[in-house]
Amino acid sequence: MISLLDGLAEPFDHLDSAGAHAALRQHWDIEAPDPVRLDTERDDTFRAGDVLLKVAHPRDDPAVIEMQSAALAHVAATDPGIPVQRVVATLDGSLSATVAGRHARALTWLDGDIVVGRELPVSFFETAGRMVGRLNRALASFRHPGAHRDLAWDLPQLPDLRPHTTTPLHLEVIDRFIAETLPALTTLPHQVIHNDSHPGNLLVRAGSLEGILDFGDAVYSPRVCELAVALAYLVPDGPRPWPEVDAFTAGFLDEVPLSGPELAQLPMLMVARTIMRSVINQALQRHAHSDPSGFYAANDRKLHLILKEA
Repeated sequence: MISLLDGLAEPFDHLDSAGAHAALRQHWDIEAPDPVRLDTERDDTFRAGDVLLKVAHPRDDPAVIEMQSAALAHVAATDPGIPVQRVVATLDGSLSATVAGRHARALTWLDGDIVVGRELPVSFFETAGRMVGRLNRALASFRHPGAHRDLAWDLPQLPDLRPHTTTPLHLEVIDRFIAETLPALTTLPHQVIHNDSHPGNLLVRAGSLEGILDFGDAVYSPRVCELAVALAYLVPDGPRPWPEVDAFTAGFLDEVPLSGPELAQLPMLMVARTIMRSVINQALQRHAHSDPSGFYAANDRKLHLILKEA
């Protein structure tokens, strides 16, 4: 059986710093003798001053990479105030180049610190929700065939993960999702969504939101999934009140007034992302059944909390 998890962590021959230097010089006329490798999940990424070089995994679909670049360009043209990276054109005006047989892109660097682990006022999360809402609104008019794809992190694909978990609660929730949530999702508004606006992809500087990173999970999906993904990461390891969740929701809804049927599906979609975080990460790790940091246990506690609202 082919699974959406197949190939997610497939090994490949990495590009070294010398290769990144040569690529930047040849295709972008950027002289960066010592590009700094950044830790990423699936590609080779180097920082060279104010530019980020991303060299895709050899198995990545060129249509998906083209979609991601086109989405960035569309957002920049539709709402220039949204802080996303810009694609740096190559010397021949293209959005990508071929490096070691792989697709490569240069993106502008955004300054700031990721939001994870930082003490921020609740007002920041309302601002962040509003900005993610603006991003969602900008993407509503974006069309690209590469967005219509099978993706393990796409919330409606949760049933594909059923063979990868033996946790009774996960299995029970996935069956409920199949019976109740999937039929409802087919009737809701769909569009291309960013699909990954968690705190690790948000940049803050001096208390202001300075960037929304990583279009790698962009996909055509129910519009409400944009909000559900972000909220799933903001739920604390404890019962309500959840001020950050409520503030982010209020900001998002100011920009994208979701309908009653969309809001009704929000808790189960948050549940879906919470299960995905455990199941996918366990499947991609060799010691899948160990939990040295307590992440999986905490994630399941959050799952119970969200289920009370579903």
